[in-house]
This record gives sequence, structure tokens and C-alpha cells, in this order.
Amino acid sequence: MGFELSFAQTADDGAGNYATQSQLEELGNKVDSLQNSLNELNEAQSRTEVRLNSLSHEFSSAIQSLNDDNTAVKISVDSLKGECGELRDMQRSDTENLHQKIAETGDSVKSDLNARTVWFIVIAVLIVIILILVAVVLSMRLKKETSSIAEVRKAQDTLQSAQAKLQEESVQLDNKLIELLDRQMTTSGGNQSGAETDHSLALKVADEVARIETNLLHMDPSVKGYKQLQRAVRHIKDNFVANGYEIVDMLGKQYNGGMKAIANFVTDENLKDGQQIITKVIKPQVNYNQRMIQSAEIEVSQPE
Repeated sequence: MGFELSFAQTADDGAGNYATQSQLEELGNKVDSLQNSLNELNEAQSRTEVRLNSLSHEFSSAIQSLNDDNTAVKISVDSLKGECGELRDMQRSDTENLHQKIAETGDSVKSDLNARTVWFIVIAVLIVIILILVAVVLSMRLKKETSSIAEVRKAQDTLQSAQAKLQEESVQLDNKLIELLDRQMTTSGGNQSGAETDHSLALKVADEVARIETNLLHMDPSVKGYKQLQRAVRHIKDNFVANGYEIVDMLGKQYNGGMKAIANFVTDENLKDGQQIITKVIKPQVNYNQRMIQSAEIEVSQPE
């Protein structure tokens, strides 16, 4: 009985120890598992810290690079601002110099034009005087030698030759004058922007063109330089149109009372009743951008 009790106690003690050891093993396994999990977490945390350090370094490098780029851009912008300022100053200086040169050129050409006009008038007057003297001399000779038909014909030929020579000289002078006027119009054509247009040169040129066209109307087309002068007149009128001007063509046209012109009437027995022909343009009608800036002054031929 006592043996059984002792054995039972032993068995009981053994079972209890067995149960405690099993629990310890299970607890140890859990601790190992937790330790493994903790190690894995520590490793993950270490990797995360390494990655964070790497990203932080990359981010710092990127920020530094952006700062460097921003500094470089600021330097470039400041440099460009300086260059733009220099370009503005250069442009302003060039514009002022250009305006000054244009003004000086315009004054020089106008002075040259006035001087040439004076010379043209002087030469024309001298030619007229010479022609008058020749005519007087021929007239005196004709009076003294009325019996000599040959002398009369010679005098007529001389007079015609002098007239032809005068016409040729006049055509040459007009050609030179047209060339000068055309050059002046070309020079001053683009200098009126931004200010009120000065039409004085254009009106002067238009008056000269009208005078030359009137001379051509009454001149023999066989005169040397006649066709060249016609072409020059057409060219300068085209130049007028290109600059916004228009010289209204009236010469040789039928006159009517509705024309905006000052008309002087002269008698021409060769005209038929009712005919009124504009045979001379003293001042032409000039339009600028389809607006009249000068009215015409004309001479109208009509029968008695």
C-alpha cells in the first residue's frame, strides 16, 4: 500500500515534470520564433535605415544640383539682361545716328536739287538768249539779203538746227533733273513714318514732271533723248505711286467744268466747236493716299 502510494507519487511527480518541460520547450520555441522575428525586424529596420540614408543623400545631391542649376540660370539671366541693355543702348544710338544721317542727307540733296535747279534755269535762260541773238542775227541777214533764197533757206535751216539743239539740250537737262528727283524721292521715301508727312518735295517733283510732260507733248519725238525722258517720267510716276502719291493725268484730255482745277482758257483755231482740250498743266493735281493735297492749275485750248 505504501509502495503503491510511493509509486503513484513518483508517477505523479514524473508527469508534472514532463508537463513543465514540455511547456518550457514550447515557450523556448516561441521565444526563438520571437527572437527570429525580432532579428528579421532589426534587419529590415537596418535595410530601411540604409535606404533612407541613401535616399537622403540622393535627395541632398538633387537639391544641391538644383541649387547649382538655379544659380547658373540666375547668372545667365543677369548676363542676358546686361546684353539686352547693351543692345537697347546700341539700337537707340544707331537709330539716333540714322535719323541724323537721313536729315543730313535730305538737307544735302535738297541743297543739291536747289543748286541744280538754279543752274538749269541759268542755262535755259542763256540758251534762250543765244537763240534770240541767233534769230536777231538771222533776221538782220534776211533783211539784207532778201534776194537770196539760198540764204533764206540756210537761215531757216540754222534756226531749225538751233531749235533742235535747244530741244536736245532741254531734254538732256530734263533727263538729269528727273534722275536727281527720282534719287531724292527714293532717298526720302521711308523717312516719314511716325511723323506728319512733309509733301513739299513730292509737290515740287510733281510740278517738274508736269512741266516736262507738257514740253514732251509739243516736242518732236525724233529729238535725241525724247524716249529716254519719257521712260524716266513713267518711272518716277511709278515711284510716286509706290510712295502713296498720284499725279492725276490731265494733259491732252477733254476739259469739263467739274474738274477741281484752276483753268486758264486760250484760243486755238484748229479745234472744232465744243472742244476744250487741256494743252498745258502748270500745276498737276496731286493725291496722297487718295486724298487731294494739291489742286491743278491748267491751260485749256478752245475754239473762238
